[in-house]
Amino acid sequence: MAVDVIGLITADHRDIEALFERIRETPENRPALVAELAAKFVAHSRAEEEKVYPVLAKKDPSEKKEVHHGAEEHHEAEEILSRLIAADPDGPDFDGPFQELVGAITHHVEEEESEVLPALAKALPPRRLAEMGREFSERKARELSGPTRPAGRSKEELLQEAEKEGVQGRSQMTKEQLITAIKEKKSAA
Repeated sequence: MAVDVIGLITADHRDIEALFERIRETPENRPALVAELAAKFVAHSRAEEEKVYPVLAKKDPSEKKEVHHGAEEHHEAEEILSRLIAADPDGPDFDGPFQELVGAITHHVEEEESEVLPALAKALPPRRLAEMGREFSERKARELSGPTRPAGRSKEELLQEAEKEGVQGRSQMTKEQLITAIKEKKSAA
């Protein structure tokens, strides 16, 4: 059983990869499997962004750019996940977003496992990595036990965040447009 944060993150990556394979192999189970994928991916992303990335960026400032890039990749994958959730699991519009999501997450995992996690292992002692494992796990559990939210955030939550960020025209935007507008505001700051 993985006990430190690096082991937990790596185990999550393997779990997501296994879900991709199950979605491919059992199309009749796609609705439930996509919902499981969304819940697990979003919980993993939130836990990394709140409990791992800030610690690494503070401990090793040279990793700030990579940490920011990882968070951006999470948000891009969530946008694709929103389109996948909206797609008919038996229709022709499912495969495009599914393949795009697999590609985006696979790319993210490869970068994280070759760059971010080794930097984390180098920057922190084993005891701190174990503490972070507990914090990461607790954050994931809070996300997973919360209300079911496709692709992470409800439209109401996005509207509140957009208001906080000063996004103009937010009340007329779709969920995907809100995610994009918020991301653009944050990257311009």
